[in-house]
Amino acid sequence: MGSTGIPKFDTVIGGGIPRGFTIIARGAPGTGMELFAKQFVSPVEDPKKTFYVSTTEKDDEIRGLMQKYRWPSDLQIRAMGHEYNTRTLQRDLAASRLRLNGFTMADIQRLAKTRFVETVGDNYLTDLAMTVTSLGHYYRVAIDSMDFFFQRHEPAQVLSTMRLMQTHTQDNRGLLFITQSTGVVSSALEGEMASIADILLDFEVHQMGTEFETRLTIRKFRNRPENMAMIAFRVTPEEGITPETVERIA
Repeated sequence: MGSTGIPKFDTVIGGGIPRGFTIIARGAPGTGMELFAKQFVSPVEDPKKTFYVSTTEKDDEIRGLMQKYRWPSDLQIRAMGHEYNTRTLQRDLAASRLRLNGFTMADIQRLAKTRFVETVGDNYLTDLAMTVTSLGHYYRVAIDSMDFFFQRHEPAQVLSTMRLMQTHTQDNRGLLFITQSTGVVSSALEGEMASIADILLDFEVHQMGTEFETRLTIRKFRNRPENMAMIAFRVTPEEGITPETVERIA
């Protein structure tokens, strides 16, 4: 078993997550799944086998938040979204400038030196698959989020990559946590993703009078239907995400 990084949540699900499980979390931005993803990697059993892959934040922002909650920050962090913004988008901007303003002699000389080998775009999906499948036994990975890949690749290709990572996680007794925003993909594709997941979590925010309640629902827990539950949680400076009330739905 592996901890979720949230001791009270571990208690709710009977002691933690079985090794080899893939967890998929769905929800709108701001519902808490991004923080849950960071807390998920906080146990850091092995810094070399603990990866946090972000498509929306910078490395220093992630480490700063982990330090705020006093979680270990000596893990591997890959800010793919920031890499894309600084590498691919800047290269596209430079190409647009050249098309608009015309080529200078310096531009022609630079292109001649590179022999036109610069790629049009980087395949971050393949990069993600290689990062995960290169890890050995008992790793822990959180990916926030798959939206980035669905927006840039064919859905079937992204789904195949997710299946590949799920299989590798199962074979190597790793733990894989993936976030996905609701409404980004079709309901049919959401169903396919749910079938891949060993655990399926839905994050929501509900308005109750003048206040808001954050909750997560365990929609699926492979071979342990008794763990299906609706959990109201809060975020504290001491514990991060912590469950408050639990209602069993199985």
